[in-house]
Amino acid sequence: MGTSNIWFTADLHFGHRGKPDGVIGGIIKHASRPFKTIEEHDEYLIKRWNETVDKHGIVYIIGDFAWRNPNHYVQALNGKKILITGSHDKMSQLNLHQFTSVYQGMLITTFNKIPFVLTHCSMRVWERSYYGAINLYGHSHGRLEEFPDRCQMDVGVDVADDYAPFSLEFILYKMSLKIKRDYQHSEPDKFVKINKENNLKLMEG
Repeated sequence: MGTSNIWFTADLHFGHRGKPDGVIGGIIKHASRPFKTIEEHDEYLIKRWNETVDKHGIVYIIGDFAWRNPNHYVQALNGKKILITGSHDKMSQLNLHQFTSVYQGMLITTFNKIPFVLTHCSMRVWERSYYGAINLYGHSHGRLEEFPDRCQMDVGVDVADDYAPFSLEFILYKMSLKIKRDYQHSEPDKFVKINKENNLKLMEG
């Protein structure tokens, strides 16, 4: 367990079953999760969460919490739940009130005096990204390439240890291994020139 008892996760997709005709698949099909039914899926993810997080834990859910009946899952899971909404979190205000806090799509905060930008979708650049701010995201289900010189990380359950939330300590350790880019000596003029030339070509037809 992380000593700070702060955790991060995304893309749980509780209750996200497919259509009976099989034309539109649910989360098991979409993310190739090894479960036969959505009930088995949900039960296992709840078990892994509660084995990892105790009742005093604080969990930041970076989008796509539940497809339906979110109150059932909020009550079944340990800890305080803070939701940064994702594309599937279309809940009523009554349901949203079950969370400790709710942020629409983004939360900018600090942990251990380090700035964090929590967004459901990955960002190319983010507030203070040149100065060590960390972007945590979900949505992509592990399909995005990670870069050794970008302080960002997919915290979705599909890239986690057996679907469990990530601890703050693990994230800080992983980010400490990143290659620090020298932004003071980068070449912005090169990209400005290339982008401007491409735009001029398009405008000229």
